[in-house]
Amino acid sequence: MLERIVDNFWAITAAVLVAAFAGYVAWRNGHKSRYAAACATFRASVLRALEGLHPHHAKWPQNSNGIDPMLRAAFPALQTAVAEFRPFVPFWQRRAFDRAWHQYHCSTGRDIDAQAYHHYMAFSDKPDPKVTFHANVSRLLSFASAT
Repeated sequence: MLERIVDNFWAITAAVLVAAFAGYVAWRNGHKSRYAAACATFRASVLRALEGLHPHHAKWPQNSNGIDPMLRAAFPALQTAVAEFRPFVPFWQRRAFDRAWHQYHCSTGRDIDAQAYHHYMAFSDKPDPKVTFHANVSRLLSFASAT
């Protein structure tokens, strides 16, 4: 038995390597399809929660303070979408993903302020709130760019 292994060492090695490569290709294809499905689900969830606000501002309120209750109402759906998508973000991008999520829902930068949407309200010293909102949501969606 040992002599057969020694005599056919290269054939056995080639067969093991081919099987390992085929297994890797099958795993990689499955991983890519799961990632693409997670990206599509995340984008759809975010766009459904922010319908009328992103990418076009059709439902943007005339009163600058009116955006706060709209975003607070959308927050649970967005938080669920972010939590479900986070495991699919590559580990080297998770910190940037968490930062983009925090920048979306917190204008102060402090962890204690869970929902502070002042950066989306028109104050005299702030840039255009619609541009800021679009940039923050686009930054969050940029992590789900695979199709």
